[in-house]
Amino acid sequence: MGKDNRNSTQVLKDAKLSNTKIRKSILEFLMQNHGPFSIDDIHKHISNGDYATVYRCIKKFEEHEIVKKCDFGDNISRYEYKDCNHHHHHIMCRSCQKITTVEYCFLKEMEKMLTDQGYKDVSHTLEFFGICQDCQNE
Repeated sequence: MGKDNRNSTQVLKDAKLSNTKIRKSILEFLMQNHGPFSIDDIHKHISNGDYATVYRCIKKFEEHEIVKKCDFGDNISRYEYKDCNHHHHHIMCRSCQKITTVEYCFLKEMEKMLTDQGYKDVSHTLEFFGICQDCQNE
């Protein structure tokens, strides 16, 4: 599948959201840098917004399915741009919490099987956990 070729202005327009400077900054950061990122991470990387505004923007993006929330069970909400043309998963190191993208997804065949059984709007989430090579070498 190809990459989403829309720019931040078009994404906001398609979602019927106003194109404010802060929304555009957050969205451009997420579109240019593969996450997932915590609200704190996002706030640190953009220069034009306080923490509460960043939080509200991310929640609004989540409501409009512009971002996807990733849950690693550590009580830290992380978000990434939801590029519908790029499906992937993540693996998180249990030691250093580094997150790496896993591009291959074997569950697409299962989603198709479930769709063939009559289910609609089938989706899944899957995250992996392990110890990264750097932490193993320490």
